Amino acid sequence: MGSSDLLTVDIDSRGSAVVVSVGGELDLATVPVLRERLEGVTEASPPPSPLVVDLSGLTFIGSAGLALLVELNNQCLERGGQLALVATGTVVPRAIQVTALDEVFSMHGSLDEALATRAAE
Repeated sequence: MGSSDLLTVDIDSRGSAVVVSVGGELDLATVPVLRERLEGVTEASPPPSPLVVDLSGLTFIGSAGLALLVELNNQCLERGGQLALVATGTVVPRAIQVTALDEVFSMHGSLDEALATRAAE
């Protein structure tokens, strides 16, 4: 069983926003899969539309997964855009709160809420 079997990544567009839905386990083994799928995605979501990453389908997120999200957030900010994360359940929100990244990320409880996010003009 390869690492790509442990992680699903779907990329879709909703208006001018790009939505990346991630499911399964995001850890050291699967981060390269997500990184590869995200190539060029930040450019595809022009500000002020957010790049939305829906983490609702994750059953586990490790430190490597959190580091990738920080990297993605920085890429969005450099371009004047914004990363909006959708996190439900307990696994992802708890990991983000424990690491104090909830003060860095724009967190949302639903996809619709995240899509309403606009980068600061």
